[in-house]
Amino acid sequence: MKHDILGEIKRDSDDGAASIDYESRKIDVKIIPDGQPFETALKLAADVVARLGEYDMTAKQIIVKDLRGTYNSGWNEFDEVQEDGSLKAVTNPQRSAAEFEKRFSLVGINVTGNTVVTLFYEDSGLFWGHSVFVSSLNGMDFSDAHADFFG
Repeated sequence: MKHDILGEIKRDSDDGAASIDYESRKIDVKIIPDGQPFETALKLAADVVARLGEYDMTAKQIIVKDLRGTYNSGWNEFDEVQEDGSLKAVTNPQRSAAEFEKRFSLVGINVTGNTVVTLFYEDSGLFWGHSVFVSSLNGMDFSDAHADFFG
């Protein structure tokens, strides 16, 4: 199915998936109705993508607020295995808010039902390969959104 904002949408059972261009890269968009009509989740996905620059900027600010302290208080330190099997302590510099924010690139969007929007980020290795995401349970209202990581 073709959509004006999301482009080609592939349907798999009840869900949908699209790929959009954003800042010179492809971003995967997953549309998960979660008991709502597909058109409801599709509309939310299109609304988010239409204002993606704004949501990306807001989400990165949330990442800084929620995760920079975590990074600066331990995730910037690790042991590196040397050729002889010994460990060498490595401490990366703490990051300012601006430096930290620049390390994140949007890679995916999930829209679930009519209320859940999740933006996924690549973190340039800051959290050792974990997936960083920002979720809003209030649709396009990111005032109570939060950042976290898993993996």
